Amino acid sequence: MSNKILIVEDDVVFCKLLTRFLSKNNFQVMDAQNGRDALELMELNRFEFAILDYRLPDMTGIEILEKLKSGNKDSKVVLITRYGDQDVAAQAINKGADAFVSKPINPDELLEVINGLR
Repeated sequence: MSNKILIVEDDVVFCKLLTRFLSKNNFQVMDAQNGRDALELMELNRFEFAILDYRLPDMTGIEILEKLKSGNKDSKVVLITRYGDQDVAAQAINKGADAFVSKPINPDELLEVINGLR
């Protein structure tokens, strides 16, 4: 399986922190801070993994999840949010998310989740 991963997170500092961390852990990482940019990256690349923030400025992580899964059903998706809402978690899992993680996120724990999905 490829190590190509997409991170979609509107908090630029947190997004870049995750990008650097996962790059150091042998992932080929691309990131976006909004849904529009994420969709453009998805048109040009095939991602085996995605880390999607639920609340984005222009759409939800679940909308991106649906588009990603429609193009590659085998992609593994971790949905993240500051809002530990059970309804969001249930909706994400129902739409095909493989894991749901609430913020604040420890990068080492996120890496464990990703490696567990491989």
